[in-house]
Amino acid sequence: MLPIETNLNRIEKLSIQKENENFRFRNFLKRLDNRKIDKIVQRLHKEITNQIDCLECGNCCHSLTPIVTPEEITRLASMENMDEETFETLNLDIDRFQGSKFLKALPCKYLDGKKCTIYQDRPSDCHSYPHTHKWGFTRRTLSVISNYGICPIVFNIMENLKLELHYTDRPHS
Repeated sequence: MLPIETNLNRIEKLSIQKENENFRFRNFLKRLDNRKIDKIVQRLHKEITNQIDCLECGNCCHSLTPIVTPEEITRLASMENMDEETFETLNLDIDRFQGSKFLKALPCKYLDGKKCTIYQDRPSDCHSYPHTHKWGFTRRTLSVISNYGICPIVFNIMENLKLELHYTDRPHS
C-alpha cells in the first residue's frame, strides 16, 4: 500500500494534474470484472478509513452540498424550530435534472470549524460519504473522480487501486 496522503492542498493539486489519467483509468476499470473491483475497493476502503479520521478533515463539508430526503427535511426543520416550507426556502436548492433537494450553503451551515454540529442527525448522504463502501464502484466512477480532489479517502483508494491493478497510464498521442 502507498503511504496515506491527507494533505488537502497536495490532493487538490494532484487531482488537477491527474484528471486525464483518472478518466483513462475509469475506461480501464470499465473493462474489468465489477465484482473483482468491488472486492478490492471494499478492502481498500476498510484499510484506508482506519487510517483517516473524517472528523479531523471536514473538507466534504466545505466543498459539497448533500442531498436531503423529505424525512431529513422534516427533522432538520424541527431542530431549527421552523416549518418545513420556511426551512426549504432558507436552506435548500433543487437539482433541476434529478429533482432532489440539497443543502445549499457552502461551507455547510452545520459546520463549526471541522466539526459537524448535527453529526448524530446529519443527512444520510453525509453519513455514507464518500460512498466507497458501496457496491457498484465502476458505475459511480464519475462521482469518484469528482470527489478525488476533495476527499483523502477517495484519493487514496483510487491511487492504491491503480497500484493493485498494475495500471500504467498511457496517454493517447
